[in-house]
Amino acid sequence: MKKRVKIWTGLGAAALVSATALAGCSEDGNESAAENTSLNAGEQSVDSESAVLAGNQGEGEGEGEGEGSSAAISATDDIAYLTQLGLMRGHLLVGLELYRAGALDQARTHMKHPSSELYSGIADSFVARGAAGFSAELAQLSAAVEGNAGAEAVEEAYAAVLKAISESETHVSDDTGRSLAAELRVVVNLVRTAADEYAIGVKDGVIVNVHEYQDAYGFTQAAKQIILSLDAKGNAEKQQALAAIRNHLEGLAPVWPGVVPSETVDGDAAPLYGAAARIEILSLSLD
Repeated sequence: MKKRVKIWTGLGAAALVSATALAGCSEDGNESAAENTSLNAGEQSVDSESAVLAGNQGEGEGEGEGEGSSAAISATDDIAYLTQLGLMRGHLLVGLELYRAGALDQARTHMKHPSSELYSGIADSFVARGAAGFSAELAQLSAAVEGNAGAEAVEEAYAAVLKAISESETHVSDDTGRSLAAELRVVVNLVRTAADEYAIGVKDGVIVNVHEYQDAYGFTQAAKQIILSLDAKGNAEKQQALAAIRNHLEGLAPVWPGVVPSETVDGDAAPLYGAAARIEILSLSLD
């Protein structure tokens, strides 16, 4: 699905979205009043989830334009690269949870998406960065789920993909790619993308697109895993900020009453947009 992802830059934009997004989203979920206002506050935008969620300039209007531009960007932009890998983690995470829950058809859909759409948008980046990538591991996992090979085979294939993704994540610059500030910018990208997905999937408490609802869950869980892996190295201020970010992410749990939901939920995208804004402000304080 083609969708618009908003990229926010600078503390002024973060403060603006914090003040406006908390008031809620518009009916269509994609172009809220807060987002429209932000066009005058240093916002950049790109089309499609598989386009890099950081650093892309301008808008692509053609079908698939986001994917075409994302490879060149993620080959040089560590945050864009790590964000794409985080999106893959999110898709696979929710796919595995659906498989474990017995929702086989939905699990198949989520396991296919990274290999059929997202991977092609980053494959050239692996070559540019000297990374092996994980096409074979991804295909094996997708085949295991598609063929319902059983829990043991699926879990083993999933672990192999995560190991390969982790190796790919090491192919960034030592001084910036894995810094605390960079990791937090990736978290912001993932949570804001989750908000965009949730706004598409849920309208007035009714789930109108279960896939997007589930994507939002997966991306938020991927963001949470990043936060849990970070070490403030004894810095009290950073430890406090990371604890606050964990609390913001934990506070989002009620918007997903289940990964296989009923037709209605008691929530909307506003808490996700608000959490993304607060996390961005906290991350800027740690630069």
